[in-house]
Amino acid sequence: MLVNLKQILWPTDFSELSRIGGRYARGLSEHFGAALHVIHVLAPVFTPDFSVLLPVNVPVAAPEPEMVQVCRENLAKIIAEQFGNDPRIVAEVLSGDPLTCICDYARQKQIDLIVVATHGRTGLEHALIGSTAERIVQHAPCPVLTMKSAGWHFLRD
Repeated sequence: MLVNLKQILWPTDFSELSRIGGRYARGLSEHFGAALHVIHVLAPVFTPDFSVLLPVNVPVAAPEPEMVQVCRENLAKIIAEQFGNDPRIVAEVLSGDPLTCICDYARQKQIDLIVVATHGRTGLEHALIGSTAERIVQHAPCPVLTMKSAGWHFLRD
């Protein structure tokens, strides 16, 4: 079976861990000549899963336009630092539940591979916060490459 990636998605939360995923996404994009989609999802203050626990009168706010602009600037900075002026880069700032936005984006753009970092939470923290990466693996319409926070990495500079 021949692997031919044409569309790769790297969702980033701007963390250092996420940048590890970006290195892999860049390497795979260059190797396969694939377009690289880099997105950041602005989650609402309270996600829909959490908002059902709140009283009805507590609003689930949409992001402020200034926040969206700051995220666009941060995304542009990361892309410039990690990828230069590669014309195959597609950048988007989305707002909503990260899991839903990432999986919907992958479906709409016919993404072949999602590259995502996982914070490696365990125990109570994992039970309370959950793992967006784990949920992406479960619900994505395509394969997902997950990067751990610690351990051996096969990508070299």
